[in-house]
Amino acid sequence: MKRTFIAAAVAALSLSASLAQATVIESAYSALGGGSWLVDFRVVQEAGSASFAGFTIDIADATDLAVVATPGGWDSMVFQPAAGLQDPGAFDSFMLAGIPPLSAGQSVSGFRFSFMLAGGATPGALPYLLSDADFNPVAAGITTVTAVPEPATMLMAAFGLGMLGLRAARQRRQDRWQAETIA
Repeated sequence: MKRTFIAAAVAALSLSASLAQATVIESAYSALGGGSWLVDFRVVQEAGSASFAGFTIDIADATDLAVVATPGGWDSMVFQPAAGLQDPGAFDSFMLAGIPPLSAGQSVSGFRFSFMLAGGATPGALPYLLSDADFNPVAAGITTVTAVPEPATMLMAAFGLGMLGLRAARQRRQDRWQAETIA
């Protein structure tokens, strides 16, 4: 019994170590207004992760999916959600024949597509599936979301910093005036 538990623990640790060194797909969203979004993907091949020839990213509750850009050597397409089915829309991209697979530490970016989300929803991390050249699944994961600040957020941050600077200058003047009055 104890030996079985130890074997299971070692297997779980081995699996978690291999998942920690997996291919990572990063996503960065930009709001276009009116429920329309633009997403950029970057694929990073980590050391020890499975070799792959393509990936599929599912996006639930999205409509009007459209490929905007694809890096050279890749072929991308979108699948619209199937009406009446619980099938999400998807972004698919595969390496063209003759393109060498990514090596450990390499990345490829330039994957971009647009879509609509109803009801003011905000997109988040998305499930993805990596496939080999024969379209067999080799790994799965969840995209990592990279925050992209909106212009209004940047403006508000600049305004806040300016107000802090004005407050500090006013405080210095007041301290100097009090020091001169006392002296």
